[in-house]
Amino acid sequence: QALKIKPDYADAYYNMGNALKDKGNLEAAIDSYKQALKIKPDYAEAYNNIGIVLKGQGDLEAAIDSYKQALKIKPDYAEAYSNIGNVLKDQGDLEAAIDSYKQAININPDYAEAYYNLSLLHLLRGNLDEGFKYHEWRLKIKKPTAAPARTNLIWDGEQSLSGKHFVVYEEQGLGDIIQFCRYLPVLEQKGADVTFKVKSNLHALLQTMDSKTSLNTSLPEENKIDFESPLMSLPHLLKTSLEIIPITNPYLYADQSKVTTWGERLSKDSFKVGICWQGRKTKVDVGRSFSLSLFEGISKIPNVELISLHKGEGEGQITNIDFDVTTLGSGIDAGQDAFLDTAGVMMNCDLIITCDTAVAHLAGALGRPTFVALKHVPDWRWMLDRPDSLWYPTMTLCRQKNRGDWVGVFDTIEQDLLSLLEQKKGQ
Repeated sequence: QALKIKPDYADAYYNMGNALKDKGNLEAAIDSYKQALKIKPDYAEAYNNIGIVLKGQGDLEAAIDSYKQALKIKPDYAEAYSNIGNVLKDQGDLEAAIDSYKQAININPDYAEAYYNLSLLHLLRGNLDEGFKYHEWRLKIKKPTAAPARTNLIWDGEQSLSGKHFVVYEEQGLGDIIQFCRYLPVLEQKGADVTFKVKSNLHALLQTMDSKTSLNTSLPEENKIDFESPLMSLPHLLKTSLEIIPITNPYLYADQSKVTTWGERLSKDSFKVGICWQGRKTKVDVGRSFSLSLFEGISKIPNVELISLHKGEGEGQITNIDFDVTTLGSGIDAGQDAFLDTAGVMMNCDLIITCDTAVAHLAGALGRPTFVALKHVPDWRWMLDRPDSLWYPTMTLCRQKNRGDWVGVFDTIEQDLLSLLEQKKGQ
């Protein structure tokens, strides 16, 4: 409507580009930004946002070029420096990424996004104390992952928790909740009476933890709270380092009736491999999911049965393959509780092979033998180079040697699985 009135309105094209980007219509978004640039060639923000879209499409070189165009026009453009850092990190050039984030911070010392991005890089490299400290900046970014603790309810990590009511509230995805709920018993060990505000569909799973934590869907009244914190601030408050990660293996448990029910439904004599190949389609999913077809080689190993643990986007791939995958029907986890059936199935599997999604965290929390297939520069929690996870002792991390090379990852997984089957024969 604006453009009908004013056809040379660059800001309208730019804003339309933003709306199309947020809808996931990436090609149309780029076209709209380019229209804005035709009208206003020095529109640095349009170049910056073209870079964001190109990164989302996986075209990292072109993204950097676009950010550099923005910086030519606007040399003090902190956001463009921070965005270049994100691309450099994905390319594996971590030192250059750090320099780029620091450039952004030099220009804008209060730039929360740059500090947050820097935190993820420290965590990726295993600098957990430094990383979790900077990670607190996530609470000040434009779209924070959680609300910060109210000033009068902040715990500084030092005050006694004996007899205190400590309220923790969820943040981010299901995988994050599963990974970091391990900190709730640590607060209890320090004497706190803990309440965890978390979505109701996870209550049944979280109640299996060895903990007296009260699970609620709303916050108690403020006058009944001594301290509060978003869940992912606990690693910082509890001074987590590589040597101090709370590990109980397992720390979540499957419902025994579900284990029995699924055990009766699944075949008894196969080597059962639970598989998941795709996470939820969000910006963090770029590069971490892979095609179901990559499991074909594993499916041909004698006596190996592939069992789909996958629900949601990407499930339709099952109809387009010419090898066998056991599916469990639409009834799996169909009730109001998340993951109870999946956990029961996992306890009947000999191995889980999954992409980086909540299924991986559930398998790790249940203490199941798990292979996680990871992109070249993965999410921070898997760190770099190491074949194991400090968060989950039963997990093997299978990493891309080159960006985008899932075939190489699955060749390695297949060899590791054959070795595992040989070991089992010899037992």
